Amino acid sequence: MNLEYSLFPGCVPSAREFSCEVSARKVFEALDVELHDVGDFTCCMPACLVHSFDYVTGLALTSRNFCVADEFNRDILTLCVSCYGNLSRAKKLMSENGDLRRRVDELLAAVGKSYGGKASVKHSVTVLYEDIGIESLKKNVTKTLKGIRAAPFYGCHLIRPREYLSFDDPAFPVKLDELIKVTGATSVMHRERAGCCIGCGSFFGEVAEEAALRLSVDILDSAREAEADCVIVTCPYCFLQIEMGQLLFKRRTGELYNLPVLHYTDLLGLSLGIEPKELGMDLHKIDPTPLLERIK
Repeated sequence: MNLEYSLFPGCVPSAREFSCEVSARKVFEALDVELHDVGDFTCCMPACLVHSFDYVTGLALTSRNFCVADEFNRDILTLCVSCYGNLSRAKKLMSENGDLRRRVDELLAAVGKSYGGKASVKHSVTVLYEDIGIESLKKNVTKTLKGIRAAPFYGCHLIRPREYLSFDDPAFPVKLDELIKVTGATSVMHRERAGCCIGCGSFFGEVAEEAALRLSVDILDSAREAEADCVIVTCPYCFLQIEMGQLLFKRRTGELYNLPVLHYTDLLGLSLGIEPKELGMDLHKIDPTPLLERIK
């Protein structure tokens, strides 16, 4: 297919949720898509960090990654929807706000960079849906996952805010559902499918941790009510929150949901005939073995 991207793995896949990157690399390799490692990428700088006290510096740190990508004449492919959202916001601001771009470029000049804006930012799911396409994916499926009921969880920054994220409808998204159906699995409707897991916000003290647990329980209850066999996510933060939420809930109550959480690339990879261990599924904290035994 001759598609190439500069891989922007993000902090969470690189430091905490390794299975996300393992899975994505294996699936894109199977689809003959080349992911290039770029050693000079840095954190995407979520708005809750530097931006909160120095917006221009925060934007410069985000925009620097576009300067690096432009050197290779390739678009950026992210694995994390938070990275996707932050980079997309920066690109829109730098494209539309001349004064802000001038101030950012003054900071970038100190490290020998200048914002060019040639590279686009994409997410693994947007590449699968838009650049490769549903029909091409179907042609690569070798093992149907018929009988598996999958609950999609879109992740906030794949679809919101609409001002700079236009991949899908922010209130009633459908494209992850369509991608799930490619594998032969059933995508089940549930009330929290377009909800929020709070993501990196869970790191900001005890109140945020409590909120994160409550949101995770809501997502799990929603999926269980829909009789889902697993939850499908597009983001390593969502994966981390929904897995850890189950373990924290068990610690408090003794009850374990035992509901496997899969990256979408896990589900697709299984349908492409890739072995679970090659997708990094042995690294999951919620054991997916009962689910995997059903699709052997």
